[in-house]
Amino acid sequence: MIQEDLAATLNKGSSLPKSYGDHPGWEVRYFCDVRIIEATPRPARGVDSVVVLASCHGFGRVGTDLVDGGFGEKVPWLVELDGPRVHASESAPDGGGEVLKWNKRLSKQALKEVVRLLGVKWADTAAIARRHFGLPADAPVR
Repeated sequence: MIQEDLAATLNKGSSLPKSYGDHPGWEVRYFCDVRIIEATPRPARGVDSVVVLASCHGFGRVGTDLVDGGFGEKVPWLVELDGPRVHASESAPDGGGEVLKWNKRLSKQALKEVVRLLGVKWADTAAIARRHFGLPADAPVR
């Protein structure tokens, strides 16, 4: 649920490439793998706060080919859950002094886990993209 919501947020808020050369039928979007870092119940607000690290990468489809979009990000997100649905989400800022302020919202353990996870192997987002586009599992990435 969080994975799909973050990908939808990125797809809505990003300037995705509108074309791929002279190929008609270009469809491109982000695909994400998400690792939960920390969960904090907030009963007074009626939501749970969850810190996740999301590894997102852009892929497109041209006909029956999967195309590496050449863009992506691996950043922490703060997600508020209202029961089983995402109520709000916010990603860490990209650089500048705001990163330090944003990081103060995380526990020391959460920050250590983010650093640790930056160096581990993640799910193959190309496989996620192939399933989304209805392509064979062995469709090559170009």
